[in-house]
Amino acid sequence: MASSLVLAACGGLEAEPLEDAESPAVTSQAVVSPPTEEADRRIIVYQTTSLQLMRVDKKGTSHLVAQRTGAPEVSRDEKRVVYAKLPDAYVAGDAVRSSELYVLNVNSGKSDRVTQGFDDGEPLWSPDGRVVLFQSTRRSGVPALWRVKENGKDLVQVTNKGGATQMSSAYIPNPERGGTVEWDADRRIIVYTTTSLRAGEDGEVRVIAFDRNYDVASASSLGQGFAPRWTERGTVVYSRNEGGRVVTVEARVD
Repeated sequence: MASSLVLAACGGLEAEPLEDAESPAVTSQAVVSPPTEEADRRIIVYQTTSLQLMRVDKKGTSHLVAQRTGAPEVSRDEKRVVYAKLPDAYVAGDAVRSSELYVLNVNSGKSDRVTQGFDDGEPLWSPDGRVVLFQSTRRSGVPALWRVKENGKDLVQVTNKGGATQMSSAYIPNPERGGTVEWDADRRIIVYTTTSLRAGEDGEVRVIAFDRNYDVASASSLGQGFAPRWTERGTVVYSRNEGGRVVTVEARVD
């Protein structure tokens, strides 16, 4: 898993360098507006290369949030961080067979468990912060997206319901683990890349549109590719390997 950093409170917009011997690199970050004019230091939440989730409070004091975690995901209101907690016996590189979701309040430093007992991972806040989308295979026996509120209530399977299998025409592949999932927040649509089934080949760029309750309204494929992102025009731009060269593709998503 990559090292990641979330700047989660109070200060100006210029990030201060983080001194961390384990993890000098930063792969993602978010700066949160100060809750008061007197706030003069950010709260920092970051993950080290040894999978420790750390929190630095306004006084600059570091606190261990959890050991053996997945990459943290900050909410759009910039007050909460959701993360997956792996078993104490987990070793980096092992297959993930069990993990639980937690939500950290960045101001209080308190974490509350959201799910337990399965292989819940890769959590993603909805744009309005109402629910968390996450991946699980063991819950239904098939890889699927699920949603849950941060208090653990209203747990619902979102994709591949009703006994769907990976061989079904209606099967919707999960995002690649550790990959990027991007929201077009205005339309509640995500774009992502799946894991390639063949070594050396691109995965599939896929789109899922949700209704107001975050049930699936539609799902489709844009073809093989990688690194998709939304444009200001509401289209998706991604890359694709063709004939030994990388080409850029732009696709309209209705």
